[in-house]
Amino acid sequence: MSNILNLALGKVKDKLDAGCEDGNVGSSERVLSVIAGGFILGIGVRNIFKSPLTGFSTLTLGGALVWRGVTGKCVVKEAVAKATGEKDVTVIEHRYFVK
Repeated sequence: MSNILNLALGKVKDKLDAGCEDGNVGSSERVLSVIAGGFILGIGVRNIFKSPLTGFSTLTLGGALVWRGVTGKCVVKEAVAKATGEKDVTVIEHRYFVK
């Protein structure tokens, strides 16, 4: 069962990578963007009538994340790369723990 699932996920990943030749977002980032965007879209749909401004903003954010994941292009990443003059920009998160 696990081999079939891995084979199916591998084929989906290959199709996504083949469809995105000039994108600047990695495949794991794309999957996470689609999942997070779908979750945020669901929250926005649920809250659109309760709080229209918050609902609309969450719909916009969720849609942007889904679009980023589907297309493989990130405008923010492209702007940072253009501003720094580097082709590949890697964002590293630093966490500091204070005791």
